[in-house]
Amino acid sequence: MNKLFVICFAVFLSSCVSHSPPPGPESVNAGIKGDKYWTLDFFYFQNGKQTHTKAFEFLSRRDCFETMYQMQVDAKKAANHSGSGICSKRFVGDQKRTQDDVLGYR
Repeated sequence: MNKLFVICFAVFLSSCVSHSPPPGPESVNAGIKGDKYWTLDFFYFQNGKQTHTKAFEFLSRRDCFETMYQMQVDAKKAANHSGSGICSKRFVGDQKRTQDDVLGYR
């Protein structure tokens, strides 16, 4: 009885598997696109433990970093509070970098 159950279960599982060919290299990269905006993920902490996170989008890298710095300063104003953030933007191989993608000085 157990052998029959195992065989039926194996047949059932094998029928669920898709038999499509693996994607070629061009189809794997076709769906990947670079980001348009710089993303700021800002993490708030109280007594060294993370309390919540906020996410923002910016057109330029400089705006993202300036906002992150100001949010860190504001988070420290409350007792036992702090904050930390990360600015990121995903680029793909042939995506051009613009003036908005350099940190630079104003």
